[in-house]
Amino acid sequence: MKQITTLSLLAAALYCSSSFASLLITEVLYDAPNNDNTEEFVELYNNSCTAINLQGYSLQDNGGSFNLSGTVAPRSYFLVAKNTAAMQALYGVTPHLSGLTLAFGNSGDYVRLRNGSTEIDAVGWENGLSGWSINAVDKSISRNKTTDNNLVSDWVVSSNYGNPGSGVFTATCSGGGGTGPVINQPTYYAAAAGKTGSALKTALNSILRGHVRLTYSQVWDALSYTDEDVNNTNNVIMLYAGRSVAKTFRAGQTNSLDAWNREHVWAKSHGFPSESQYAYTDIHHLRPADVSINSSRGNKDFDIGGTPLTEAPENKTDSDSFEPRNAVKGDVARMMFYMDVRYEGGDETGTPNLILRNFAPTGSSAPEMGKLCVLLQWHIQDPVDSFEIRRNNRIYEWQQNRNPFIDNPHWAQSIYGASCGL
Repeated sequence: MKQITTLSLLAAALYCSSSFASLLITEVLYDAPNNDNTEEFVELYNNSCTAINLQGYSLQDNGGSFNLSGTVAPRSYFLVAKNTAAMQALYGVTPHLSGLTLAFGNSGDYVRLRNGSTEIDAVGWENGLSGWSINAVDKSISRNKTTDNNLVSDWVVSSNYGNPGSGVFTATCSGGGGTGPVINQPTYYAAAAGKTGSALKTALNSILRGHVRLTYSQVWDALSYTDEDVNNTNNVIMLYAGRSVAKTFRAGQTNSLDAWNREHVWAKSHGFPSESQYAYTDIHHLRPADVSINSSRGNKDFDIGGTPLTEAPENKTDSDSFEPRNAVKGDVARMMFYMDVRYEGGDETGTPNLILRNFAPTGSSAPEMGKLCVLLQWHIQDPVDSFEIRRNNRIYEWQQNRNPFIDNPHWAQSIYGASCGL
């Protein structure tokens, strides 16, 4: 392998971007002031910049299920009521969907939001769910924060019988649907302000924890959104090949070696071989990749040199390393930095401490990847671009955490520069 002798730093910009999302339950009136049979309601909120079709979604309590219908507009509330006239009389608003049949027991119950058999969100009261002791009489319960920790502390008893159609979610979408609601980055990264080196790395790890974990099946849909071709919304861009291919032209639906599959940029054999480990489905480092090129990469470390691949000669490989094409070298580096910072071990993710080493190969199963100083060079040579920024925003909609090295590129030198003589 070639050795790095010098690294020249480029000025790094701070990118202000956006995002957050998914469909949430945001308010419930389960004990109505006048008539439980007509006045009760559930409020939903679409915390993304893409409309959500409710076909296949349902609400459930401990006595039954109610199928939802309609479309929730981006960054909008959606009201599901028992009776239209009762909601109009009590609040002066018209529900988007009426006829809610759930009973909502006043002595301990819950509401679960499901998409098919997958639970999306849930809220309980009066110990209807374990640990959910919140109790309201003639008042609604509502979210009091814009993060979703799936805890009773996310909720409060309202000051009255509710305010359907408004709440703590107020951000708007910038530049049209799909671009992401505006987030205040200085607030998001407040705990990292003024820190450098190991202290910065520790602060970022705390910020990135608690992300929404996807199933491996959900990763297909997630990548179809995060890596969507900006010029053809029916396609995704493959990481190493750079080709635009149909979202439906994927492994499992065709036997073609030119189809795309789910590439673990930090090889899953290096620390998290099981889907139960959060890193296995963390889409910050999962990318669409050509099946045959993905096979050529295997679980090799990243380094300079090798023989050009016949199918995509801008990529090179040898027996123990892989060098991606120039246009995504920085992308690869920033994904690897994210993984090194996000997973420090000792948390709920079941993922060990992932470590970037400045050598290659690192072996086939240790929770290590290389080559650190090569990656830092790639990060400098291939700066953040608009596709990465959009991808980071869209990941945040699904996972509710961000890649700090896309938002703040100079942090890479702050954390890793000393190890590489910078």
